[in-house]
Amino acid sequence: MVIICSEPYPNDSKYNEYFDLFPHTLSDFQKYSIQAIVDGHHSLVTAHTGSGKSLPAEFAIQFFKDQGKKVIYTSPIKALSNQKYYEFIQKYPHISFGIMTGDIKINPEADVVIMTTEILMNSLFMGSISEDLACVVFDEIHYINDADRGKVWEQSILMLPKHIQMIMLSGTIDAPEKFAEWCEKSKTVVLSSTHTRIVPLVHYGYLVTNEGFVKKIQDKAIQKKIQESTGKLIPLKTENGVYSEAGYKELKTTKELLDDCHQKRQHVMNSLALQLRDRDMLPAIAFVFSRKHAELLANEITVPLLEFDSKVAYTVKRECEQIVRKLPNYSEYLELPEYKHLVSLLEKGIGVHHSGMIPILREIVELMISKKYIKLLFATESFAIGLNCPIRTAIFTSLTKFDGSGMRYLLPHEYNQAASRCGRRGLDTIGHVVHCNNLFDLPTATEYKEMLCGKPQTLVSKFRISFPVVLNLMRNNQCSINDFVEFVDKSMIKNELTKSLKTESTYAEKLKSEIENNTMFTRTPTDVCNRYNYLKDLLPTVANKKRKEADREISSILSEHRNCMTDSDQIRKLNNKRRELEDVLHYIEYLETYVNIHTRTVCDILLERKFIEQTSESDYTFTSRGRIASGIAEMHPLVTADCLNSWVELTPKQIVGLLSCFTDVKIEQDLRSSVPTTNDQALKRCMIEILDTFRIYEDLERVRKTDPAYNYANPIIYDMVDTMMDWCDLSDEVECRLFIRDKLLCSIGDFTKAILKISAIAKELTATCEQNGMVEFQHKLSQIDGLTLKFVATSQSLYL
Repeated sequence: MVIICSEPYPNDSKYNEYFDLFPHTLSDFQKYSIQAIVDGHHSLVTAHTGSGKSLPAEFAIQFFKDQGKKVIYTSPIKALSNQKYYEFIQKYPHISFGIMTGDIKINPEADVVIMTTEILMNSLFMGSISEDLACVVFDEIHYINDADRGKVWEQSILMLPKHIQMIMLSGTIDAPEKFAEWCEKSKTVVLSSTHTRIVPLVHYGYLVTNEGFVKKIQDKAIQKKIQESTGKLIPLKTENGVYSEAGYKELKTTKELLDDCHQKRQHVMNSLALQLRDRDMLPAIAFVFSRKHAELLANEITVPLLEFDSKVAYTVKRECEQIVRKLPNYSEYLELPEYKHLVSLLEKGIGVHHSGMIPILREIVELMISKKYIKLLFATESFAIGLNCPIRTAIFTSLTKFDGSGMRYLLPHEYNQAASRCGRRGLDTIGHVVHCNNLFDLPTATEYKEMLCGKPQTLVSKFRISFPVVLNLMRNNQCSINDFVEFVDKSMIKNELTKSLKTESTYAEKLKSEIENNTMFTRTPTDVCNRYNYLKDLLPTVANKKRKEADREISSILSEHRNCMTDSDQIRKLNNKRRELEDVLHYIEYLETYVNIHTRTVCDILLERKFIEQTSESDYTFTSRGRIASGIAEMHPLVTADCLNSWVELTPKQIVGLLSCFTDVKIEQDLRSSVPTTNDQALKRCMIEILDTFRIYEDLERVRKTDPAYNYANPIIYDMVDTMMDWCDLSDEVECRLFIRDKLLCSIGDFTKAILKISAIAKELTATCEQNGMVEFQHKLSQIDGLTLKFVATSQSLYL
């Protein structure tokens, strides 16, 4: 049974010896979590950002190290993994740390290994988990709600051996006790939460105008109103979490008065920056939901942000150079135009952080933030994910984002995740959140209140019964239909099916009762009522002669059965309820058989496509193709296994070009190609085969009504094929620099990500070839890193 820790922690605790290990007084939620760890329970911490929720994880690291046990620390993104590794090795020099991400493996046998959750999941399915492992920390566990990757967290939790303790760290979520109940299989889950922020936040609106516009207004009352409501912070939500209707009304009224006065973004941001500086509200982070505009905004800040006596302007260039010099190819970074521009911004106390930058430049920014050299950071939403920084104010330049299909307002949990970056425990007494209302249309009062005060996110299963699930289970020697169904039944999706079944069954009983009660009160024969209803429905659809005949018959029925009109209406409602009941009963049957039918459907497709063979009525074994597919996670496993034989004749350079088709590079839409553009005929044939094979599985999944785990809309891209092959031919720094300057269709950061993706795919294929005796192809794959990882396009990190 889940233990929910809602009472104040008792003072006379036998666990005080553990609490005293820390130099400051612990919060109750931290104490409850530490107690759970000591007692051998799972710990679920749901706490506001900046409250110190990582402390129990750090306690666990030391606690299990003292017992000679190992810990795995998972994080949702590689950047956060690198930062945690750096933070821990500085903080705990007596403990050995390792790190494993898609392209980095350092000290995998260490006391504590930091890894992405995908690496953990793959290790669990392969059965390659150390017997000494005692604990897994899931940082940012609310990522289980991520539409694309949430299933990874769910499957990892399902696969963990029963003896391993889990420490799950999350921001605030709705109904955390339900998630805790699902996690509670072999161990008790202790749920400890914060209900208010340690450092409260105040949310403001901000409008600015210019003197010229105000002076032109002849109505002195309006002039005064504008002067009183602009250039100041207008409270929208208090530190106690109370939404200000008056603040919204003031914003709305003032914005309407300023309707004819468009303010340039540069003027708005400089005015706000000046005010934040003068009110001691820096450092600040400005969230910009566009990488391009983040760069533009950083360049538009002209007001001085650094303190009068600050030495940052004179020292930051030298410090950045010293940091970069730890890299063997540091001179390549120092000559980058992007590096030089970043340093020029840092000299003014300004930073930029987004995924289009190369990792080294992003890490320089993170290190400069930790030193408090940056007073105003322009960042995209990715910076809201766990990266640690001492920020006093969060700024929103927009409240809408593109979600892949269109623009929409931020959801409450997205807004809070970003806003909560400011106000850090032990550093601030209050955090500030400011909206630049000049720069976007004002939401309605309801929309604004929902965004600022809406419920936290509810964790919903993203688990899919898919090809990789079955292949991974078979790789883990779970090879029967019963094994597959049992695994799915443990997932969160089963809880949701059970909940839906209960709701639908209750509704079905209600409909049955209503049908039984209504049947007793009709006075006209049912067949007469049905005929009457048929004729009434027929009238609008027939020509004049038929309509007159129908009218005469209706009149005849009504004259013979005076209650027919009322009874027919009741019969119509009754028939509608019967049809609705039939639909509900069919849906109940669908829910009851969902897991079994979907699991068997996936197995049937794998059988038809010869990835598995049946050894008995319910047991399966791999074919050679299935064994290949089971080792593929970076691409569609079935498509890859089907097409792999066509790739073995390619040269290493051609393989690089082909694998670039599986990199999701952000290229301007008008530059994207929908057909192969390369002149290499061998590659073109391979790409056509890949696309045709994708279409086979798209059709199969659509016809069989599976829940696809892959995007079949744009499965491969063609734009980087020749670019990547040209990159393979470059041999020195000068060539690489000119190539990046003149030929790239994307940012250097996106180009680097594409190269690292190719490297990860090549490593995965290399392991598959090794297991399946494909020696020649394995040798070609082993040459790919040498062809691609060069200049600044590498997996280097300042944290490692």
